[in-house]
Amino acid sequence: MENQKKSWVYTPHKISVWRSIGYGINDMNGASWGTLVGSYLMFFLTTYGKLSAAAVGMLFLIGKFLNAIMSMLAGSISDRLYATKIGRRFGRRHLLLLVGAILTIIFFPMLFIVVPGSFWWYLIAFVMVETANVIIGTAYETLATEMTPNADDRVKMSSIRLFISAFATFSVSALPATLLAILGEGAQAYTISGIVFGVIFAISTLITYRSTWEHSPEEVAEFENNNGANSAKDENSFIGSLRDYWEILKNKSARYMVSIYFMTYFAKDCFSTAFLYYVVFVLGLSQTIGQGITSLSFIGMLVVPIAAFMLIKTKNPKINWSTSFSLIFVVMAGFFFLSLQHTSLGEGNTIITLIVLGVLWQIGRQFLEYTAWQVIPLVPDVDTIVSGKLRTGTFAAVQSFTRQLTGALGSALLGFILQWGGFKAGSLHQTAQAQDAIMIVLIAVPVISIAIAWWMVSRFNLNQRTHKILHAEIDRLQAGGNKADVDPETKSIVENLTGYKWNKIWQTTK
Repeated sequence: MENQKKSWVYTPHKISVWRSIGYGINDMNGASWGTLVGSYLMFFLTTYGKLSAAAVGMLFLIGKFLNAIMSMLAGSISDRLYATKIGRRFGRRHLLLLVGAILTIIFFPMLFIVVPGSFWWYLIAFVMVETANVIIGTAYETLATEMTPNADDRVKMSSIRLFISAFATFSVSALPATLLAILGEGAQAYTISGIVFGVIFAISTLITYRSTWEHSPEEVAEFENNNGANSAKDENSFIGSLRDYWEILKNKSARYMVSIYFMTYFAKDCFSTAFLYYVVFVLGLSQTIGQGITSLSFIGMLVVPIAAFMLIKTKNPKINWSTSFSLIFVVMAGFFFLSLQHTSLGEGNTIITLIVLGVLWQIGRQFLEYTAWQVIPLVPDVDTIVSGKLRTGTFAAVQSFTRQLTGALGSALLGFILQWGGFKAGSLHQTAQAQDAIMIVLIAVPVISIAIAWWMVSRFNLNQRTHKILHAEIDRLQAGGNKADVDPETKSIVENLTGYKWNKIWQTTK
């Protein structure tokens, strides 16, 4: 075991800019896949794969549902891998990164090969790519928490990660847009993009695999044994896993963060999935223009430093979220107006308006994503002060499950509503009812979801300042401090963040 402690996978380093880049580059995979599914995978499958909108909706629903279950299992498995030989050898988080990279490079290109009408081909490829993303994502979301307890270091890492994420979001739209312009509007542009991205995504995950570290088996065992919470020995069962998930979601901050995450990403997924349909079938513009507007996501790279400055200055994510939500409401109103007035505006003015709205959308979207991923790494510590356990992987699985659910519901919703609206796969012209169906998913659903999320944000108080106080209390209790000696302000903050009374805090059997 002593040799394992000296392994690179368990050896901490200074959180430098280069180290943060190595950590963040995996989001070339994660962010790109989510954007790609939302922006043009459904369009590709209905237009070139010759699947009906309902069939694609069902494909996404089945694939996402299966992988939502997989995400729950992956979190439990990851948290318990330190008790196995292979987990100690590669790291309980890093083993999953390695497996996921291998699956990505094999199955990702298959998803963009044209096999007309082959539901099973696309379903298998989709499920396997989703599986790769689930196990990579579950492992990846634990790393910031395990690499450093320092909230400022986590902000640095997440800021660089989200800068890379913005570039990734840009690239998955820019490459197809460029190829469509060069090769013409056909399937070849999407197929070439799929092959290129499959290789890039796998390499990015491997760089993160080699650039990061995690808690050693000894650290995990010592922490949980000291607190009488050795989950690997006492709860290494499916029932134990379900108990972990239930306990985490009973925690106020975890419950609110998961809900905010669900509502905001569901809104984003619905909009992104419907956007290309909106450009082509409501506004009557080309795929190339639609992909070009989507590639304005490079604006997100410029937004990250501004969002980071605001968060560091105010230490209050509510301000960032409110900025995002306000912009999104303006954008939704703009797209609705454009759908009514585009014929009278003319093609040139329509494109200019579309560009302006596209820029505002990307600013609002980036504020939304940046803020969520600054807060998410703080949440597992709120669970730790209640349970005395290190269940970062379990919370990451809950987040992954939520992300799978938003993607599944967003894509399936569009598919089913398009089918209800009489959408005809492969047709260049759609009925007014089909256009109305697109508008429901593009605007109505996101507006409702964001409004609910905004209400939740107003009641959510986890931020850098409160997290610092909470983490200091964990250190005090872990060192043997008496619960009765807690500072009144700390007690109040911890109770507010957890939703538990003080006598229920630090529930260990030590």
